Amino acid sequence: MTDDEIMAEGAKIAEERAQGKIISIDELCVRLGITLETALALAAEEASRIYGRPMRIEVLPDRLQ
Repeated sequence: MTDDEIMAEGAKIAEERAQGKIISIDELCVRLGITLETALALAAEEASRIYGRPMRIEVLPDRLQ
């Protein structure tokens, strides 16, 4: 996807969320054409910006496997 396509899809997603639709992280990744790892990295970056301090997301192994 081009940057413009990603921005357009992001706008659609924002509109759907504003209308109350719950969008899973899996659906979000598919629609934006990004990996889960990229989505988590972007989320940590955005959280850092919002809270004004470094934030990170730790991925823990699934203990059930």
